[in-house]
Amino acid sequence: MQRTYARLWMACVATLGATATSVAVAQQTEATQATVIPDEVITVVAHRQPRDMSEVAGTVSVISDDELSKNLVFNAADLVRYEMGVELDDSSSRFGNSGFRIRGIGGNRTAVVVDQVAIADRFAVGSFSDTGRGLLDLGLANRVEILRGPASTLYGSDALGGVVAIHTLDAEDVLSDVNTGTRVRLGGASDAERAYGRVATAFSDGNQQLVLAGAAQWRDEIAAAGTTSQTRDAVSIRQTGALLKWQADTHHGVWQVSFDALRETRDSSIRHGLGSGRLAATTSLIGDDERSDWRAILRFQPDRTSYADRGEWRLFWQHADTRQNSFEERELLPQPVDIFRGFRYDFSQYGLAADLEKDVQAFGWQHRLGYGFEVSRAEVWDERDAWQFNRVEQSLTKTLLGESFPLRDFPRSNVDELGFYIHDELELWDDGLRMSPGVRYERYELSTLNDVLFVERYPNTEVTDLTHSAWLPKLGLLLPLSDSAEWFAQYARGYRAPPFADVNVGLFYPQFRVLAIANPDLKPERGYTFETGLRWRSAQQQWQVTAFHNSYSDFIESRASLGFDPVRQLLIFQSINRDEVIIEGLELSWQQQWHRQWQSDIWLEYTRSEDKTTGAELATVSPPKLHAELMYSAASGNWDSRLVLQAQRGQRQLISADDEALFAAPGYATLDWISQWYPLPDWQVGFGVYNLADRQYWVASQVGNYPVDDPVLPILAQAGRHVRVALNIRF
Repeated sequence: MQRTYARLWMACVATLGATATSVAVAQQTEATQATVIPDEVITVVAHRQPRDMSEVAGTVSVISDDELSKNLVFNAADLVRYEMGVELDDSSSRFGNSGFRIRGIGGNRTAVVVDQVAIADRFAVGSFSDTGRGLLDLGLANRVEILRGPASTLYGSDALGGVVAIHTLDAEDVLSDVNTGTRVRLGGASDAERAYGRVATAFSDGNQQLVLAGAAQWRDEIAAAGTTSQTRDAVSIRQTGALLKWQADTHHGVWQVSFDALRETRDSSIRHGLGSGRLAATTSLIGDDERSDWRAILRFQPDRTSYADRGEWRLFWQHADTRQNSFEERELLPQPVDIFRGFRYDFSQYGLAADLEKDVQAFGWQHRLGYGFEVSRAEVWDERDAWQFNRVEQSLTKTLLGESFPLRDFPRSNVDELGFYIHDELELWDDGLRMSPGVRYERYELSTLNDVLFVERYPNTEVTDLTHSAWLPKLGLLLPLSDSAEWFAQYARGYRAPPFADVNVGLFYPQFRVLAIANPDLKPERGYTFETGLRWRSAQQQWQVTAFHNSYSDFIESRASLGFDPVRQLLIFQSINRDEVIIEGLELSWQQQWHRQWQSDIWLEYTRSEDKTTGAELATVSPPKLHAELMYSAASGNWDSRLVLQAQRGQRQLISADDEALFAAPGYATLDWISQWYPLPDWQVGFGVYNLADRQYWVASQVGNYPVDDPVLPILAQAGRHVRVALNIRF
């Protein structure tokens, strides 16, 4: 089978090459093509202000609304399916994803911001509690930007691996004439019996604009290749979201108020692992999970003033509430029992921020001086409850494995963050080298509150408050080589403050003589990136080559074993810092317009990693990958079609800290076929067949930490052959 797919991969590459050659020959007979350089893509995420892509000393992806439609994107997994160096962190069949993994760094180490406000971090404890990161905003999104590498200078803590910036719909995105407009997007997919819908309506009277939008999605479990509906965990997911955004243009500037609310429910029946391992006596395990988020933002974009030529102020408040219930039946025990586990996590945050920019003439140079700040407070708490009912004795207990419920995993806490940044952009000589130095001061303060429940459950556990601060510099260099090419390089530092749940841990199993202790000396995680590359573009061709070297130090390992304490006669666990990790690689992208109707895209990605302590590769860093597309657009302009090839080398053998073999994802090659039809100017119909060869394969970063015989592995495979359809209407 492996050889079959190797031959398939080689045949596809050969086909792409042969087709490219033939259209290149045909192109010789065409009239001389215009050499006008196409309009540049505008990005905001790199400088927090609009910039042409050619002005950015770094690697940024901008996924427009048109690309969201053409790629039939319904959720976060669809969003990054064709993104180089970016993957979705999703290693569970029951819980939601934990964010994006950028160049091997993911989870809470990658910032996700919605309309310039960072969303809540993921929190997980044990096997029955995991908040995920709730990226339902994609249903209300019109544009997504991805910044690769540490970006803490502009985005503070949690931007250690990079930034994913989601922009929700504005009225201009919906208006079809001067005053009104409506957009409808419908879709479905067979990989998880998905159905998707979004409706957005906008109104404008010139000085005021209003947009109202709602989105919903229903889906079941992923139909992983090589599995059947009887062997997969049964999951039913319902997602709904709403957006209201009002904007007024006044004499002093533009005011905007936005509110978005999101809700997700997940009903699951876990089947993998029943009757084996820790579920040896379990005959049924049911999950009933719910997550609700809302966010309110007041934004003011002043007219040109003495202190700023452009920018914005924003006041924000957001809340995320997660409730997860698990119902377990253990009928294989001599005395069957029913077990209930409940989990709640509550996150509230409010803050004030500004991102401003001023054009300044000083020291003989023209400067674009950017500066800003963000101050915020987050209030967080969790609570777990549980009971066990003995069917034979008809007795109920609220003590499981020595833990008495209800309890908290950490004391109620406040997290205060304050950051100031300043960065500059200046051209050293006309059409010459441009520098963009910057620095941020970041202060993080964790304070615990008086928590009777935590003290009652862990009377002998010491808790600590924590304060950290850091200076986070960056330097970008950009040298225009011509009107269509530039060389760039950058150095940047990343930073992630110690999470509250790692600093203060509540864990005591008297039955197993296990105790977790706080770590007041826990250091922040730090990242250092060096990146350089070349970009070139013309009317027919664009390419970019990038090399990067990322060094990360003081990675936090949650609840690491410190061994047996002979004094306390307990096995001690504590969150600790680990040594340096290196991730480096090369990325190459090439887009070619061979003919008015033929176009190709090729991306190559090579990444290597090393844990300096053990010398081993990181399980979460994916092997080298190839992405290739061949697209045909009809001369009439009313339809197009493209073939997409993705191939990845097999993962090298992985070994755990206990010298046990871990699952290494095999190599694969897959083909997707996607087409668009435009029957009317404001109608778009999309159709795609994915994984044409019905290949069973895994995303290496999602399964690299599992033992080779873990029963969850088959259902974590990607979907087999499936179809997607979508309809976009504008009126």
